[in-house]
Amino acid sequence: MLTVTEAASARLAEILKQEEFPEEAAIRFVREAGGLRLQSDNERPGDTTFQHEGRTVLLLDEQVSELLADETLDVDGPKLALRGAGDEP
Repeated sequence: MLTVTEAASARLAEILKQEEFPEEAAIRFVREAGGLRLQSDNERPGDTTFQHEGRTVLLLDEQVSELLADETLDVDGPKLALRGAGDEP
């Protein structure tokens, strides 16, 4: 399962607040030809969810969850960064 650091969870919550997304919206990783992108979305049945301070901030469908199983979502300066098991922080 994807590991999401506290810093990444807080950054996702900050993005949702800054963009004034509704409380039921979260950020979702979406597969596309070039890799992954982020978009706002609502939770769907079967999603893996990640929370920060009681709010769902990240959604993964089953395929993306499997793809990111050994990854860690963290922050790198102001940006979110995915790191594999062997990557340096």
